[in-house]
Amino acid sequence: MSNTYQDFDNIQDILKEFYTPVIVNQAYKKAPLWAQLKKTTKGVVGKRVVIPVQLSFTEAVGARTQADYTLPDASRNEYDQAYVLMKRNYGVIKVDGFSIASAKGKGGWVDIVAQESKGASLAFGIDLDRQMMGDGSGTLAVVTGDDVGQAVPIDSPGGLASDLPVTKYLRKGMVCDIYSSTYAAKHATAVTIESFDASAKTVTFVAGGDVTAAVSGDILTRKNTRTIAVTTKSGEMMGIRGIVSDADTAVGHFQSIQRSANEEWQAYVNAVGATIISETMIQEDLDAIEQRTDAEPPSLILTTNTVRNKIVADAKDGYRTESLELKYGWKGIKYFGGNVELPIMTHRWTPHLSATSTADHYMYFLSLPHIKFYTLKNIVWDTMGGGTLKGVAGEDTVTAWFKMYGEIGTDCPNSMGLLTGVDTG
Repeated sequence: MSNTYQDFDNIQDILKEFYTPVIVNQAYKKAPLWAQLKKTTKGVVGKRVVIPVQLSFTEAVGARTQADYTLPDASRNEYDQAYVLMKRNYGVIKVDGFSIASAKGKGGWVDIVAQESKGASLAFGIDLDRQMMGDGSGTLAVVTGDDVGQAVPIDSPGGLASDLPVTKYLRKGMVCDIYSSTYAAKHATAVTIESFDASAKTVTFVAGGDVTAAVSGDILTRKNTRTIAVTTKSGEMMGIRGIVSDADTAVGHFQSIQRSANEEWQAYVNAVGATIISETMIQEDLDAIEQRTDAEPPSLILTTNTVRNKIVADAKDGYRTESLELKYGWKGIKYFGGNVELPIMTHRWTPHLSATSTADHYMYFLSLPHIKFYTLKNIVWDTMGGGTLKGVAGEDTVTAWFKMYGEIGTDCPNSMGLLTGVDTG
């Protein structure tokens, strides 16, 4: 005789089919750049994606003077392989039996699961957005001095000196580790943020979390995203700051290829130094990128609200803009000027390295066809062990978690560029 009452096994399909799209939609809602990226499973097997690349051409060519019939010296193209290592991201919910029994209203205890799932989905989208804008290191902030009680002075959000506000990547309740500057030691383990103060440049941890060993230069990360004594590995995904750069990243060579030895593996970086944004500046950067690559040109500009507003305000001076609908409901403007016709998207975490000046904004020139999320497993609830909701041994609780395996990578970084020092006057 079958059961007539409701149990966890009978709602697994509801969770798998309904709540997974909720997570995906929340990710797109909270992470504007993530929503624009192509997701692909092509070539994704095992722990990494292998991208064959050509780093140089043969030089066995050339003219000869009259009566010189010697052939050019034999040479060869230079090839390499770029590796995109898979990363893991998770979200967890846990509900106790008393809360389930106390739930009221239509849907009963399922509403409790829905609320917890929604909260985890929102948090996942926010963290995904942070990783998208980073350099893959997992750095939340850098410690600048000794603790005063549970308060620790910080600077350099994401590891970028002078970026503001310094607390931009921190949230109350976030559980963190603090490592030495070389990751040779962990100076604090699983300490929880109680509060933070952007103007005072401090983060305060919950009492009982030992932060006394933290010193200037230490690195604040999410719990368990780094490994002691390994400076070249991080559990976090690569972001725009790591992809659009001319230097090796904070986690080693970029996709296993040394940038300093291979100009073809570098993005174009132009530090203009407090220069007022202009149509000419944008065009010159796009020209410089075009001269460095035969790949698809930039298809999106990513910048701050202030730069976008300056471009709109100056439209009367020779170039024009119009509103633009981007993927998944995000909006931008389309910039027209000279040979340029590009969508501009703003992001709240695009670097701006001054609180008191209109100078030093960033503008990223992104070639979206050459940036992809290589997907080993798309966002999905875990169903191993008998379903989505799982009882916790020895506890009156149930838990569920979703997961995503993959990494953001590029097959052509020299198709992109970065403009720093932009002034809006």
